[in-house]
Amino acid sequence: MIAAQEGRADDAVHNLQHTLALRPTYTIALLNLGNLYRRQGNFEEAEKLLSRGLEIEPNDPETNYSLGMLYAHREQFQPALQYLQRAVDLRPDYPDALNNLGVLFVREQRYSDAEEKLKTCIALAPGFDQAYLNLARLYVVLKNQEKAKEVLQSLLRVQPQHKMAQEALEMLH
Repeated sequence: MIAAQEGRADDAVHNLQHTLALRPTYTIALLNLGNLYRRQGNFEEAEKLLSRGLEIEPNDPETNYSLGMLYAHREQFQPALQYLQRAVDLRPDYPDALNNLGVLFVREQRYSDAEEKLKTCIALAPGFDQAYLNLARLYVVLKNQEKAKEVLQSLLRVQPQHKMAQEALEMLH
């Protein structure tokens, strides 16, 4: 994973494949290689590895989340929603999963569900800026500029120098 973080994806893939050759049921390696393939756009291999990881540890919130994101990138929203919801069920305070579940609900035009997930995310992880930005976008879609402004102002109280929030707030005035 250090190789991947340093931008050496080929080394990371090689190292993770070697790890899995030694320990085929090592779920962390399955998850890491699956996520690496997902980021590279190799969705077929990512799905195989993540599904195998989920077979071994079905109650792992990270693997459920990763499969949800894989399906979201492939615009397969029903399985994406299912896996992201499972990740939240397994770890109710999972900000990435709550936020992305909210984003998918917006795409599905399930606005009250989206609002609930994004507000929950903000309450559980007040420093997680994406939930504020996505909630503000939702309110803009719903033509409620005042609520969008309130959300952005809340983010700026937590992170006063947040450029995107400042710019979005200016656009709403």
